[in-house]
Amino acid sequence: MINDLLNKLKSEKFADISVLLEAVKYFRANNQLLQAERLINEYSDFLQNSDELKFELANIYVGTDKIKEAVDIFESLINKSNLCNKTAVAVELAKLYKRLKDYKKAVESINSAIAQEPENINLYIEKIVLQRYLLDGAGAIETLNKVKTLKKEKKVETFINNIENVEKTRQETAPYRVFFTWGMHYLCNYDCAYCYAPKPKDITFANNPNNPAKYESSDVIIDAWKYIFDKYGMSRIRLDGGEPTVYPDFYKIVKELSKMHKLHLNTNLSFDVNEFCGSTDPGSMRVDASLHCEYTNLEEFLKKLEFLQKRGYKLTVSYVAYPDFLENIPFAKKSIEKTGIPFFVHPYSGFYENKQYPASYTESDKKFIYDIDVNSATELVWRKERKADYKRETNDQRKLSKEEIEKTESAKLAHQLENKNNGKFKICEMGRMYARIYPNGNTYRCCSSDGNTYLGNLFDKSLKLLEKAEKCYDVDNCRCWRCMVPAEESRWLHTWMDDWETEI
Repeated sequence: MINDLLNKLKSEKFADISVLLEAVKYFRANNQLLQAERLINEYSDFLQNSDELKFELANIYVGTDKIKEAVDIFESLINKSNLCNKTAVAVELAKLYKRLKDYKKAVESINSAIAQEPENINLYIEKIVLQRYLLDGAGAIETLNKVKTLKKEKKVETFINNIENVEKTRQETAPYRVFFTWGMHYLCNYDCAYCYAPKPKDITFANNPNNPAKYESSDVIIDAWKYIFDKYGMSRIRLDGGEPTVYPDFYKIVKELSKMHKLHLNTNLSFDVNEFCGSTDPGSMRVDASLHCEYTNLEEFLKKLEFLQKRGYKLTVSYVAYPDFLENIPFAKKSIEKTGIPFFVHPYSGFYENKQYPASYTESDKKFIYDIDVNSATELVWRKERKADYKRETNDQRKLSKEEIEKTESAKLAHQLENKNNGKFKICEMGRMYARIYPNGNTYRCCSSDGNTYLGNLFDKSLKLLEKAEKCYDVDNCRCWRCMVPAEESRWLHTWMDDWETEI
């Protein structure tokens, strides 16, 4: 087919814009973008007189990451009064502005599209997403009310319900619902060399009476999360550990919780995927799978990923950049990204050959990690000054007396009270829009330490979130890129905006 089209173009008798467009579209459909671009350049005289061909070229530029060039073309097209596909141009331009984080211009582009198609519900949904990025929560709710007047499919009804099920005072404030990290327990069926997650033997958790491991019955757990739903509406719960899936009655718990909340599972993917799919809803459960090559092989890991993917689960994969396993990363990334699943690299925090990481990564190591996952640079910066000793020690070596523990806890409280008179501490939404829950149900404002503003207990229903953003009196120089400091949303909001917030 394509050879016939190219031959026609070479013939003066048949060479016209329609043949060129057909050939270009063929190359685009087959992801042969460079061939399509070369063909347009070869017949550049056609380009000047064809808005449709310019539209094709702009999309080719998008596919080849020539974003500025694509924006320039779309901007020139959108201002034409006689443009026949103005909606399509406006939508594509909005996507590019969103990619460039120019959300104000993106909303303006969507408004242009809405003016052309005032009944197109998908345009309003995209506008809501963009308004949220603009921190215009009230405007997003106003647009949502417009959506409710239009004819809706089931997936749109779900989108509406996801927003309206959030407690009203939090619907208009970024990140637009409460997020919880629930460390279900400390046990794991793996024992990775590089793992710095808390273990049952660690002093902070084994001997500290504040946060011991505790296994409540599934009925108590489900009832506790029903209390949260009644009080704060639909929330996002990150199920953490240890390995969450080895928790007693795990499948019963997630089945019931997913009827009220959105779940985000942090797992090593060691579970039976058939049983998992029979007990969970892909519309309410996102799976963040971590690849641990000490305990699983890539082939089996990929089979499980593809099984879950075919059943509609949203997936990501992460890999720890442990010095012994750095060389495995490119192959793992290539294999996983073939499936279309995002792949992330986490810098290693801990000791290796008596050197502390990530501070001991060489510049070539850092570049290697960064080139594989550009987002890893944020974590490298965040973790670079960490001083904690993550070397494994026996319980006997780390054991503290009850008096020493109580003294430590008293010191934390005194430090917090003293800091309340210090003006350098920042106001933060943590504690109002986010909380960290330990296995015994004790809940704190964030995960910077287990003493950061106690908010009550999940299981006895004394948990009470802050009613307004307050100063953080525990950490005077928080380096966490996820902390919800007002006026710094451009730094942290993308971390919290979930797929079910941005897609229908």
